[in-house]
Order: sequence, then structure tokens, then C-alpha cells
Amino acid sequence: MEKIEELAKLFAKYKIYPKSCYDKYSPVKVFQRMFPENHYSKDLGTFLSYQNYKPVQRGADLSWWGKNFFTGETGRRVLIVSQDSNYKDAGSVVLAAFLFPVVNSSVQYQKFVHEMDVERYFGFSRYKRIKDQLIEWGIDLDFLYITDASKVYKSGSWENEDFDREKSKKLLESEIEFCKPNLIILLGAPALRLLDGNKKYSEIVESGKYIYIKGIKSVVSPFFIGNGIGQPNFDERLKTATRLIKKLMKKK
Repeated sequence: MEKIEELAKLFAKYKIYPKSCYDKYSPVKVFQRMFPENHYSKDLGTFLSYQNYKPVQRGADLSWWGKNFFTGETGRRVLIVSQDSNYKDAGSVVLAAFLFPVVNSSVQYQKFVHEMDVERYFGFSRYKRIKDQLIEWGIDLDFLYITDASKVYKSGSWENEDFDREKSKKLLESEIEFCKPNLIILLGAPALRLLDGNKKYSEIVESGKYIYIKGIKSVVSPFFIGNGIGQPNFDERLKTATRLIKKLMKKK
């Protein structure tokens, strides 16, 4: 639990996960009720215990980590940076990431959604597309960490996409340094734009080359759900990213 406590303290500085905002219908609480023995359910109990502050701005989607990511177990650790759930195409991959190890069918998925008592949620077809892509890339979910790019909103603001980019970048860089992954995957332009605004997304995603973030090999991939599929040369861009990712995942 020491690593989870350290991670919790890192996030607490930014006040984006106020514990009081997670009611019984929130995805987090529903997940904990349905899967109380899951590592993430238990870790969240510790993580959220450090988020005792009043809401001062719009909150963010919680990051997710596999059961072995913060252990001493041997494995290739991958950190995926997605986009915030308020983007207009398909939202954040992070939003449903905690279901990846435990939900494998539309029936299971719909049961989860029903428990939240909401009419609209990240659809199963998109959920499955994400999970299938991670499997194709050869990523071990037990050694995966997923987070959003911009996730710190301007103080006092509850407006969609009203991010404090400087604080979002600082937090994301702190996450990367804390997690020490073997590979970083940037999904879509927002993550690249936040971390390195000098690089042009269209050039990098088609280059067939790795970039380096904090000295760590990184791959830029098109966002493979929602409007991301409509990007120019989407299929070729995804094949290029897939080749780079698989090459690294095969290394021991």
C-alpha cells in the first residue's frame, strides 16, 4: 500500500478527486460493490482516503492500474495516456479501464451500467474495441497504467475542457516519473500536444519512429474509437503504431 499512498499524495495536491463526490451511483462505488475483492477496489479505498478536500473545480477520471503494476513482479510496464472524457468524440479510455480485467461480455457490462442508474455510458462496442486493441498490442493488463492527458481544470471552473494546461502537464509528468514505465503510449493528439507542443501530431503518428518522453521510449497512436477512426490515414497510422508497440512488447 505504500506506493498507492504515495500516488494518492501526489494527486491530492491538485484536488481533482474529492472523496465526497463519489456517491453510490458513481462508477467507482458501483465497481467496488460489484468487485470488492478486486485489487483496484481495495487500492481505491486507500487512494481516496487521502482525497479529503472540498471540490474547488471540475473533477477528473481516476487513473487505473493493473494488479502488478506497483509490485516487484517482473513484467513490461506500459503507461497509456488517453484524452479527457469531455472530448466530443468517444471520451476517455480511462473511464472504463477498471473493467478490463473483470468484464468480458455485453451482459456483464450492461449489469454494471444498470447499477449506476444512468441511461448513457461508454458503450460496450467501444469498450470491447479498446480492450481488443490492447490485447492485439500484447499488453499485459496486470502491468498496465492508464491515465488522462489534461485532467486539472482551472480553479473554480466547472466548464468542459476548461483545463489548466500548465498544471495538467506538471501532474502528468509527475505521474510518469512516479510510475517509471518501460513504454509510454500516447493516444491521440491531446497527449502529445500537452507533453511536447513542438512536435506535430500528423508527422509523428506517421513517422514509424519512437519518441522519448522523460527518457522513456514512447509511441504515438491514433485514438481508435469515436471520431478518431475518421482521421486521415487512420488504418495506416494504427498499423504503424501497432508495429512499434509489438516490437517493444516482445522484448524481455
